[in-house]
Amino acid sequence: MTQLRRLPNEIIHNVLRFLDPVDLVHLSKSCKFLCSNIKNDGQLYKAIYLRILDPPLVSSCSEFDYETELKQFVKYRRILEDHASPEKKAEDILFVTERTSSLLRTAQPDGQNYAFLRTYFTPPSTDQKLLNLNAFASLSTTFHRALKQPQSWKQQTPPPLETRQASAKLHVLYGKALLEPAHPKYQLLYPYAVSMVYDLRNYTEETLWGPYLADGHASVDWEKLEAAMLVLAHNTQQFHRSVGEDIANSVTTSASNSLTRRAWEGASPKSYRNLHLIGREVSEEEEERDNCEEDPFGIKGTWMRVVCFLDFHDFFAYNFNSAILSRRQPRPPLQTNEAIRFIIMQLSPTHTEPPGPDDGQALPVVHFEGISRSLYSPWDPNTNSKLKGNVRLTKEGEVRWQITSVYNGEERWCTEGIQIGGINSARGVLGHWFDKDHDPHGPAGPTTFYKVSEQIMLDPSAVLDEESGPGSSFGIEIGITQSSVSGVSSSLSHPQRTSCIHVRVTDFAGRLDHIAVGGLWVEPLETSVSSRPFCVSSFGSSGSARGVCPVVHGVLCW
Repeated sequence: MTQLRRLPNEIIHNVLRFLDPVDLVHLSKSCKFLCSNIKNDGQLYKAIYLRILDPPLVSSCSEFDYETELKQFVKYRRILEDHASPEKKAEDILFVTERTSSLLRTAQPDGQNYAFLRTYFTPPSTDQKLLNLNAFASLSTTFHRALKQPQSWKQQTPPPLETRQASAKLHVLYGKALLEPAHPKYQLLYPYAVSMVYDLRNYTEETLWGPYLADGHASVDWEKLEAAMLVLAHNTQQFHRSVGEDIANSVTTSASNSLTRRAWEGASPKSYRNLHLIGREVSEEEEERDNCEEDPFGIKGTWMRVVCFLDFHDFFAYNFNSAILSRRQPRPPLQTNEAIRFIIMQLSPTHTEPPGPDDGQALPVVHFEGISRSLYSPWDPNTNSKLKGNVRLTKEGEVRWQITSVYNGEERWCTEGIQIGGINSARGVLGHWFDKDHDPHGPAGPTTFYKVSEQIMLDPSAVLDEESGPGSSFGIEIGITQSSVSGVSSSLSHPQRTSCIHVRVTDFAGRLDHIAVGGLWVEPLETSVSSRPFCVSSFGSSGSARGVCPVVHGVLCW
């Protein structure tokens, strides 16, 4: 100790900053000298915090209390490391969700915050990680209804609203839908999620027909978002199975995809990273330069959208042909088959206006226009349309999206959603679609959309022309093949591209160079001649190209 006292404070600081924060607390209680040294070293807590976690937001650095935050982190980690029963651990759900949200707000790509969260939550892993998922991500109404048999009187009554909301929020931020809970006490969640998503009683004026609480202020209902996530994830899995294993990682396997990404990934503000067509990642300086004041939410660009819906007869029967239920009583679980659509949207901001009294005041309301195009059904009148909408902050600080689809000058469908992770997050938007007139008979359903690129753009002619119908200036057909290119992966030639579809592109010229199909990029692999029709999807304004034509086998990447 005598030798330690003789050291300069700078050296003591550089030694202590490598301690675990728990050890720092113990050390401060060992003697007066160390207690005084630690207490008076204003930079020590900051140094330890920045060594184990990502730095706070620049705007909050001046008021960030590193000592308090470090103590909160120690408590948070102790709860996650506790081997108590799930019921006991769940008592801290509000604190755990708040701390998790705080870490995600400042998480850097491949940074320490993500690494910490995956250490304590992400299977395949130790029993401790599964214990945390069971304890904190399974307290919502959907999970409670899926219990096989309540094992105690406590399980017969749902948890309080704030507990259910906090748990559902954690599940949504986690991002990997727990369709098959690890604990055997639960049944499959999908039928119970369906019963929430397609229950028309949840689409009211008070909920603004979106994933909101019935307070009229667009306060997020995380249980509705959780149910939408579960339904979308289930249908995406079914889609994978229907097209075969060879392309199971095609349309929905993207680093920007809210349904298939790694746990926690993309649930942070400004986590979206733009990719050029050739795969070069844009620098932060370029992004900031391109992100003009008129687009603080990062609207401009091309987005991939997923929409699910029930057959209308099934939808109507589920809501109106069953027994009358009280408002508090949920509809029975529904195991069904749904349709799924993949849609490309191009959006551009048009103007801004000051936020209203019911909006968050930090940013303006940004209006936008755009177009949408079905990925697989080029003549689908419900997906090929013009778009208009706006993005704003809620009073809670969440990012709220509103979109209206316009067909032949007439509004038809509306969308309400919340951007998971905040402004310009890679996770994208999760929410509801519904009839623009709020028809009490529906239909309605879940949707998600996420940004693909700022450079990849659909040609406006890709949308059905209101007077003349589809154009015929683009002679390319594209379709998914299950075995045309064996063993091709997204990392074939451009590892930055994280989503690819095995495709066959029929080009009248038979070109072997890179081919842009309706703005999307095709990486050619080989050429052959084929007259066999295949699953056709026109991305651009395309005429017919059936018959014997050169076919480019390749990979469609974004």
